[in-house]
Amino acid sequence: MRFIHTADLHIDQPFSGVNSEQTYIQDLLKSSNQQVLANIVDRCIEKKVDFLLIVGDTFHQVQSSIHTQKLMMEQFKRLEDENIKVVLSFGNHDYYQAHRYWFEWPDNVILFKKEEVQTKTIQLRNGESVAISGFSYENRWIEKSMVSEFPSRNQETTYHIGFYHGDQTPNYAPFTWSELPSSYDYWALGHIHKAEVLTDNPLTAYSGTPQGHTKKEDQAKGVLLVDINSGGSDYGWLDVANIKWHKSEIEIDEALEKKELLLVLEEKINDSKYTHPLNIVDVNITTTAENARDLLNEKEEILLFLQETILRKSNHKILLKDIALRQSTSDKLIMGFETTLIDDLGRKYKNKDNFKKTVNDLLQQPAIAKYLSWEEEDITERVDESSQLIKDKMIFKNEVGQ
Repeated sequence: MRFIHTADLHIDQPFSGVNSEQTYIQDLLKSSNQQVLANIVDRCIEKKVDFLLIVGDTFHQVQSSIHTQKLMMEQFKRLEDENIKVVLSFGNHDYYQAHRYWFEWPDNVILFKKEEVQTKTIQLRNGESVAISGFSYENRWIEKSMVSEFPSRNQETTYHIGFYHGDQTPNYAPFTWSELPSSYDYWALGHIHKAEVLTDNPLTAYSGTPQGHTKKEDQAKGVLLVDINSGGSDYGWLDVANIKWHKSEIEIDEALEKKELLLVLEEKINDSKYTHPLNIVDVNITTTAENARDLLNEKEEILLFLQETILRKSNHKILLKDIALRQSTSDKLIMGFETTLIDDLGRKYKNKDNFKKTVNDLLQQPAIAKYLSWEEEDITERVDESSQLIKDKMIFKNEVGQ
């Protein structure tokens, strides 16, 4: 038995925080969700699977558009032409109501429509059979666990698979994976966007979202290709994303002239490892204090320049979303305030009463207090030394451009 497990496609969900005036990018953002579904169907055909499992939240909206519904039916019809079945449940985003659908589902599509556990049986091409037990949402929330409704393993079929869209939180059919019947051959989970195999016996997995829509979803792995037979189970991830989010760490440990700094950043960002049709990249730069000052001084212009240059030179495959500076190799922290704040704090703590309040905890320790005695001159000296130490370890807002 071979199948692909996916969930949480969220077709029609926009890509968050991505702005571009480039027509090519705008068109790609509009079409990528639909292309991901086509990619999944392509993989099903290429890998000659018996069926495709979709465990809820195929649509991002409760009411999906007619255009999206039509496109999905066409893709499922492609699978019907290859004698590949589709088993689909509805989640909390696309909870099922029959009147919302404008087209007939192809004959190869098996739907869970009820907010109760049902079991469907599929005959495989090799003569084996599989029972699939699952449920759908008919409302936005399911506040009870559905685990107790799942039947014992079907002894009349070769295999038994469980469908479950939910997690441990109260509104989403709360459960823990350890509660699921262990006699099943596979548990196909949905709702959690992070891809994760929870246990190997039985094989239990969240496929995660195949297409990340925000920068937090940069760990999307794709869909799970699963093989199960009498000898056991095997699985692997197939990447189907059209757009990929990346976090890039760049280190530049020498001070560079401005022009050279731009060239080095451009070269490091425009990397051949980015292979998806569109790669959205956030860059964290660790560099020297001198480079950091130059980058901070004109950050918005630098970002815009690099965006345009890299997009053009990568043939529209790499979109630089943002650049950020981290602690520099010179061990200086980059601060968003001016040195005058340190001076103001210093003046406050030169006051003897304020100083003693600050060190009061030390004065409560008998073993230490007898050695501590501060005159006005001592306090001034200590505060001045501390202020200077802070200034030496930081880059301040008023120093940018100096």
